[in-house]
Amino acid sequence: MKTFQTSAAWCLGILFISVSLITTGSSEVVGPADPVVALTGDDIILPCSLKPSVSAEDMIVEWTRLNPKAEKVHLYLDSRDSFVDQFPSYRGRTSMFNEELKNGNVSLKLTNVTLSDAGRYRCFIQTLKKETTVQLLVGAVSQPVISIDGTKGWGVVLKCESGGWFPEPQMEWLDSSGTILPADGPPERHRDSEGLYTVRRHVTVNRTGNNRFTCRVNQLEINHLKETEIHVPDEVFPKSQVGLIVGLLIAVAVVVLAASAGVFMWRKHTEEKKCRKQLEKQKIQSTELLEDVNKRKAPSSFVQNLTEQLMAAKKQIEMLSKDKDDVTREKDGLQGQLNDVTREKDGLQGLLNDVTREKDDLQKQTGQLEKLRNEKDEHIQNLTGEMEKLRNEKDEHIQNLTGEMEKLRNEKDKVIRERDEHIQNLTGEMEKLRNEKDEHIQNLTGEMEKLRNEKDKVIRERESDGMEDMEMGGVF
Repeated sequence: MKTFQTSAAWCLGILFISVSLITTGSSEVVGPADPVVALTGDDIILPCSLKPSVSAEDMIVEWTRLNPKAEKVHLYLDSRDSFVDQFPSYRGRTSMFNEELKNGNVSLKLTNVTLSDAGRYRCFIQTLKKETTVQLLVGAVSQPVISIDGTKGWGVVLKCESGGWFPEPQMEWLDSSGTILPADGPPERHRDSEGLYTVRRHVTVNRTGNNRFTCRVNQLEINHLKETEIHVPDEVFPKSQVGLIVGLLIAVAVVVLAASAGVFMWRKHTEEKKCRKQLEKQKIQSTELLEDVNKRKAPSSFVQNLTEQLMAAKKQIEMLSKDKDDVTREKDGLQGQLNDVTREKDGLQGLLNDVTREKDDLQKQTGQLEKLRNEKDEHIQNLTGEMEKLRNEKDEHIQNLTGEMEKLRNEKDKVIRERDEHIQNLTGEMEKLRNEKDEHIQNLTGEMEKLRNEKDKVIRERESDGMEDMEMGGVF
């Protein structure tokens, strides 16, 4: 019965192992269909799992970065994480989800991602001889900064600058309604020693309803977008000189009108003086004719002719008087127009004074803008100096860390060598102890054999003595 139970247990165990091997052999290593996107400094997960789900706790899992050259990233061996031969840049930054291994999850967590981490990673299950790959895209972004860079015509020149981008981004300007504005030329691009891009672009904007404008920086590969909005005060825009131009045109028109009125009045005055002289001359002639008639006692026909001439002269005098009244009225009208022109001239003079004050304000604002520009340039120079100082300190710190890492690596290699030597020594001692044990066992075996032989001899002697005693007793 006991033999039957043991055989049944062995059969069930073999059946379970067979089923496990069949299930494991049919599993596939599956990764993501799309690349994994991360920003510098992020903690990310490179997905990898077994489908259908089987436990990977007793398997060998190897993560490797394939490009530009193969680098060992992480190794899971003998049911624990192993960091032997791990590439230095990944030390202390990789881990697996050990509690999820029983569910077939062999994903890798990578912390504090850098630009150099970008590439193609291989998830290899050595136990199954199966693998998949994961593409990692790493980018860097920053918030764009907008500044006022002066004036141009009737508009204000805005500058947008954003550094620390990777890959290279696109930059554009928009108004408050989201319409893309035409920039002042193509964007300026610069790449620093770390491979990060700085983009700069100018645009000239005119006064709008709300004077709000947006700078947008976009990176399509990593699908990241940053925007900054600025409100430009009305006081920054150049003052319009349309009023000055209109005032000058009106002033010119007033001068021309005044000159025309002066010429007209001079001509009227000249004609009036001429008419007055003719009237005086005809009066004198009439007086002389009357005196001549009284002296000569001219005949009635001559008197009649003379009377007709006098009447004609009288009518002409009346007409001249009427013309004189018309000229006087026209003179009064022109005087009124001249007064109106004088008032308009005074108004234009006030407008010209206002334009002059606006011009002075504009010059003052231009001076303030120039001062702000100089302060901005000085601030940028200071920031550039500080950034250069920080960059040098960072490089020095990296060099120190590299030296310390190299020192630690050498110490680690020394410890490993000492460990290997100690293991070799222990192995030799164990071999020696094993030989001594075998020799001791052989000696003990020989002694036990000797004792066994002696015991058998004593037993035989006792049996022989017993037989003799029995025989002797029979005799007695």
